[in-house]
Amino acid sequence: MIHQSTCPSLQLSRHETRRRVMSALPKYRETQLKLRAYIAEHGLRAGDQLPPEAELAEVFGVGRLSLREAIKGLETVGVVRTRHGGGTYVEPFSFAPILENLPYAFQVEGRDLLNLLELRAALEEGLIARASEWIRRRDVEELRGIATAMGAEGCTPDEHAALDRRFHRRLYEPLDNPLVSQVIDLFWEMFHRLHRATVAEPSTPAELARMHLDIVDAVAAQSGEVEAMYRHFENIRTRL
Repeated sequence: MIHQSTCPSLQLSRHETRRRVMSALPKYRETQLKLRAYIAEHGLRAGDQLPPEAELAEVFGVGRLSLREAIKGLETVGVVRTRHGGGTYVEPFSFAPILENLPYAFQVEGRDLLNLLELRAALEEGLIARASEWIRRRDVEELRGIATAMGAEGCTPDEHAALDRRFHRRLYEPLDNPLVSQVIDLFWEMFHRLHRATVAEPSTPAELARMHLDIVDAVAAQSGEVEAMYRHFENIRTRL
């Protein structure tokens, strides 16, 4: 029986494995991974500036062209941002770059829309009870005001959409979890981009207001909030 301790050549070191993986990548992609590792290893935060290109190119052992190509790629996905004549900075985390590429990943079909709705419903139904535990009187009052505004005569579809987005984002703010807010925003924006390209039976302003007011009432009472949110999304499913 051969033990790893007596045959070290059979066990690739972590460094050697990483080196082989990196060497198989295009130079710009390898440089992107090095840049990400540099940001993490040096504890750089959003707003921190990276060293000049010449210094980074020397550290990574790459040409300036490969480095610029790598930075451009990371800028596309929102990791860094280059200011003209002012250097390169670490960007705060955001789903926005992902959202911009979603039209290429989703087909504008009813099935995609329903799948996306299921994800959004699972997230909001799963968090609503916890959010209601932390909600305050002024939160409830603000949510009630937003929901009531949905029922106003003359409210345009775009105004309804803006109120709906504000309502769902505000509902989960008491959780004080920025990632939750970003994911809700992401799902909302994805859904409404696809929704605009499909045929669905619209709700009346009164129906929209009533559904959201039911959620506010349930959250305020800390009773039946999951069921109220389920009915809201079930209404959307029916209309689709």
